[in-house]
Amino acid sequence: MDPLGGSGIGESLDTAVDIVIAFGADFFAFIVVAGLIFTFSFYFGRDRLLSLMASIYAAIVLYQAFPYQSFLPGTGPWIMILLFVAFLLAGWVAFSGLSYFLARSDSSGFLGTAVLSIAAAGLLLAVGIHVLPIQDLYTFSSPTLALFASAEMFFLWCLAPLAALFFFGK
Repeated sequence: MDPLGGSGIGESLDTAVDIVIAFGADFFAFIVVAGLIFTFSFYFGRDRLLSLMASIYAAIVLYQAFPYQSFLPGTGPWIMILLFVAFLLAGWVAFSGLSYFLARSDSSGFLGTAVLSIAAAGLLLAVGIHVLPIQDLYTFSSPTLALFASAEMFFLWCLAPLAALFFFGK
């Protein structure tokens, strides 16, 4: 007997919950990174989020052009990821000084911050899959790889933060 009525609403609810859980499991890394960036935005402010997004682009270029890998203590995945994070943090500190000139709107809105966070998270995961050796440390699900692994999707995820800034940056 269906406790929610005789029309199978309980089965429909179970199916909906199963779909949500499967989506969360498939895109777990994306959801976590987007949540961290969203929290970062509320803690530091939206102007620092824009600085973070600019520093991601700078870190990509600096990481790929880094000529001193022979001076690193190794070439393991953790060392390479830490090198990228060091470039990311250096860029964030440098661009944070410029945040005075960026949008200072406190009423930027939940939707705008969410869209910017999702675009930045997508860019970070695309960089992790294409540039960094993150797949040596974390096995992405096939739906996540389908969303980030191709060269076309890498280009679109590199473009997404710029489009998000265009529409939600002010």
